[in-house]
Amino acid sequence: MRRILTSLALVAALSAPALAQGDLTADVSLAREDRQVRSVFLADLKAVVAQAGYTISSVGDNGADSVRGVTADGLIFNVDGAVCENEIRPGCLGININVRYDGDDRVTYQKINDANLMWPAVSVSVEGNMGETGSTVVITRYVILDGGMTMRNVSDNLTNALAIATSVADYVWEVGDYAPGAEDEYDGDW
Repeated sequence: MRRILTSLALVAALSAPALAQGDLTADVSLAREDRQVRSVFLADLKAVVAQAGYTISSVGDNGADSVRGVTADGLIFNVDGAVCENEIRPGCLGININVRYDGDDRVTYQKINDANLMWPAVSVSVEGNMGETGSTVVITRYVILDGGMTMRNVSDNLTNALAIATSVADYVWEVGDYAPGAEDEYDGDW
């Protein structure tokens, strides 16, 4: 009996982290490109993330209708349903796509303001004290579904938000195309 109880306790302990993450499977048929949506559910959000080829690392971290994903190169992002408790229709009427980076002393008001002007398709902000370790740079794209949208367009919004977030990070931390001296390397082929 003791052996059975020990085995059950071990199984429960090993299963707890997986259960806390929620069901990470996705029905990618829900992300069919021509499917029209005027609201989304958790299953839709998981389908978009999985169909795009990203890994679902957890669900429910930012509310019942939220998915955390990871790109092949390790970028962590959130796709969260918004306006989910509403009287208009079942599901979430919007989608909040966001990427968060740890801030440091290289994050300035000027860079955040410039990023908002350079990439108007997203909003760039800082949580915490600007320019300090412990702050967070947040890049957000908010998608409104009220009039309806295809799942292809939802997927395109995710793809664009992630691409822009990477560019914003490169700009803020002055790497890649935004590294000091990078403009000197232009050879006319861009």
